[in-house]
Amino acid sequence: MNESEYRENQPRKELEGQLLPEHFHDERTGLDYTLVDGTYYLPDLLPEDEEYSPGVWARKYLLYLKDFRPTLLSAMRTCNWNTRLHEIDRRAEEMYESLVSQMAEREGLTEGLKLKDPTAWAGLANSIRNRAEEIVKAEVIYN
Repeated sequence: MNESEYRENQPRKELEGQLLPEHFHDERTGLDYTLVDGTYYLPDLLPEDEEYSPGVWARKYLLYLKDFRPTLLSAMRTCNWNTRLHEIDRRAEEMYESLVSQMAEREGLTEGLKLKDPTAWAGLANSIRNRAEEIVKAEVIYN
């Protein structure tokens, strides 16, 4: 089947008087493309290998996309988004754990403090976790 036959058999959306096929294959690059929001094409990437249940960081990323970057969210849904979510989750969790341990060491959050003054220990631990979360959101989630 050549490209013109392919285009004729595809569902079409009208955009400013032009009929655009829902999907098409670019012979030059060898890639398949899908029409997104009726205005632009994105490449169809490799199919999902496995199902991934998003963790806390991936869910925060999805909420951010939903509220502030809906076009990117639409684009991710046509591509291999489980892989992207898994990568976001992994990077964010690694950064968070590293920041918490570095801040705890630097600020003297020890088991000794926990035994000596549990209230101060809890306040410092919460402060460290909150600051680390904000850094991760700024560096990984919102970028």
